[in-house]
Amino acid sequence: MNMLGLIFADKHNNDIGELTARRTFAALPFGARYRLIDFFISNMTNSGVRNIGVVATTKYESLMAHVRYGGEWDLDRRKSGIIVLPPFSYFGGEVRYENILEALQANIAYIRESKEPYVLFTCCDAVGNIDYAAMLEAHVKSGARFTCLCTKNPLNKEPGVQTTEFIVAPDGRVKDILIHDGANGQTEGAYTGTHTYIMGRDDLLGILEESIDHKKTSLRKDVLKPALNDSKVMAYVADETLMFIDSDASYLKSNLDLLNSDIRRELFGQELRPIITRAGNSSPAYYSDDSVTTNSIIAAGSVIEGTVRNSIIFRGVHIKKGAVVENCVINQDSTIGEGAVLNYAILDKDVLINDKRLLSGYITHPFYVKKGAVI
Repeated sequence: MNMLGLIFADKHNNDIGELTARRTFAALPFGARYRLIDFFISNMTNSGVRNIGVVATTKYESLMAHVRYGGEWDLDRRKSGIIVLPPFSYFGGEVRYENILEALQANIAYIRESKEPYVLFTCCDAVGNIDYAAMLEAHVKSGARFTCLCTKNPLNKEPGVQTTEFIVAPDGRVKDILIHDGANGQTEGAYTGTHTYIMGRDDLLGILEESIDHKKTSLRKDVLKPALNDSKVMAYVADETLMFIDSDASYLKSNLDLLNSDIRRELFGQELRPIITRAGNSSPAYYSDDSVTTNSIIAAGSVIEGTVRNSIIFRGVHIKKGAVVENCVINQDSTIGEGAVLNYAILDKDVLINDKRLLSGYITHPFYVKKGAVI
């Protein structure tokens, strides 16, 4: 495919600080064995994109270790592949860019050196199995300057977190762009934006050069909204399910949504669009005779001696005898002690919950335990 892919690994305007205290947003574990970036790399490679740049500013060591040379996605090639791009601003020094437009400006040389006539750039905050080839086809057919991915049914979009909405005409043209906190829900007749766009490479370079000259810093406010007056900006409305992750609560909800067989089938059951990740070398999960498991996803290498209901359990987790884990996301290599009870909790990696502890949150306010903590 004649399209360069750019993935923004950081997430701005969100309320998910604790989960990203030690990792960049795209490296967040998801669905018992994946990281968020797996969905975006997979979507691109499934759509024929063979040249991908990952744009990250801080805490990207685990992301680099996970992606490596892209071999799992068949990206370890001589003339294409995947690269993690430098985190510093175009304007020099050690200033790091803070938003999408500044990230594009910082990597203008990389875009200029690419050979692909189109550029796809996306954040990692809306998880789905998206056919970017169909989006590019719609972009080319419409003759648009920008094509913006959006959805009418955003799952788990958190009120109070900044939301971009597109007011779309019947012919698919974007008439207006609204930016608000989402507290009052979706605007009538609007589509929720996903920070995923396609542009022609030469046109994008022209926009970046002009934005650098005039010190513009916001893609939506300084570029997209003014373009509505003199350019063709089109909406590509996804038919696929999109799960938004912009807070601890939406992270928990989106993980637990995978327990819905219809969503799981749509995300992972596409024969021609598989979601790929690095394979782990773990033994099968072990279930003792006393264990009880209901409607949960449990990764290899886990030991289940207690009760697990409606939960996502990553590799190497040990849930001891008499423990009850319900409506939780338990990350890798954590241990839940005997008789402990957890409900609506998110445990980061390597957490130890001692015997008979009680941790309880709610679906809108999960109880979060940081990496390596002992309770």
